[in-house]
Amino acid sequence: MLTTFAHPDHFGGAERVVAEVARRLAARGHAVRLLTGRVAGTPERESREGLEILRFPMQTGRGSLRFYRSVWSGVRAALRTGVAADCDVLSLHQPLSGAAALVRGVPVPKARVLSFYAPYHLEYLARFREGRERGAVPLRARAVAGALRRVDRMLVRRCQRLLVLSRFSLAQVEDLVPGAGARTTIAPAGVDLARLRPGAVDGARRAELGLPDGDEPLLLTVRRLVPRMGVPDLLEASAALLRAGCVHRLAVAGTGEAEDALRAQAAALGLGERVRFLGRVPDDALPDLYRAADVFVLPTRSLEGFGMVTAEALASGLPVVATEAGASTEVLADVPGARLVPAGDAHALAEALGALLGDDAERARAASAARTHAERHLTWDAHLDAFERAAEAALRETGTLGAHDVPPAPQARPAPRTERPT
Repeated sequence: MLTTFAHPDHFGGAERVVAEVARRLAARGHAVRLLTGRVAGTPERESREGLEILRFPMQTGRGSLRFYRSVWSGVRAALRTGVAADCDVLSLHQPLSGAAALVRGVPVPKARVLSFYAPYHLEYLARFREGRERGAVPLRARAVAGALRRVDRMLVRRCQRLLVLSRFSLAQVEDLVPGAGARTTIAPAGVDLARLRPGAVDGARRAELGLPDGDEPLLLTVRRLVPRMGVPDLLEASAALLRAGCVHRLAVAGTGEAEDALRAQAAALGLGERVRFLGRVPDDALPDLYRAADVFVLPTRSLEGFGMVTAEALASGLPVVATEAGASTEVLADVPGARLVPAGDAHALAEALGALLGDDAERARAASAARTHAERHLTWDAHLDAFERAAEAALRETGTLGAHDVPPAPQARPAPRTERPT
């Protein structure tokens, strides 16, 4: 498995999917070698949870030329040592590292499976559009995006099989390479239902998490603090609710390039201590953070490929208010009590939140329905089954099935439904 970023070295939905799939495939009996970017303080090699983890050197500063070059050279140098030469399948997860592996000159398996989370060129363009899908972009940025689109298309073309988390992402694959949908399986992500579950959090633990104590309802969002994630709209909605007399508090977990601007916005709106910016929350503290909240908010402006934090919130028994951005509509379509509003509309977001905050009984019903939905639809087995079938198909198509000792899946399972990701 090759990726630029993986959890827990890096935080994000795609990074968590990479890590979960890797360790769960190892638990199924596969020999998994994970090659990922190295950050300060992490070893170059280690074994953990049945995985062999190798890290290539990488410069910080996503989006900079130095970062791109370091990923390219780091991946190719690692692959030249033969770390993938004895593997049966190359599992690719992010475009920069994937492109470095698929250009000639390094030994990699012929059988390839691409886990496609988002078109990198569109995410890049969103940085110049305040997180929105459309808007004016400087000429140089358009040129860079054009190059990144070619990288996206190359990955789709050179992998025999693809996995996506939603119908929304499937449409993006088809837009990149018409006809590629025939090689693509919709395999929604899962969530650890034992780790993330409803429960109470006492005052002492709330204080440790940096949360206010008391009976006022707490809104929570867990986001990278970049414009695409829509936190400015949530701050506007929170201020509108307070002006209307709907008393609550807001917690924002995460870090990113927009953090200073968001803090300044919160101050300008007069939110004061009503909003807490928690920064990067340690992974082992996330379950309690979800349990401490009353409503989870996903205010994304564009390109939500699935929403791992949405799945985590549902498993934690939290009502969810989200925007109609990307896959959120389909992920929440069958969740009773979940509310969807137009992306970028702070007024609509405030109205939906106010309706939940003002009705304790409805909030309790939505919380119970959220957990029930997670138990029925958000396990990892279907995703892993789909991955195994995709890998076997890639092996057969390249004529390399049986090249090494590949352990079979532990048991036959029914094919996951692909018509809808929930």
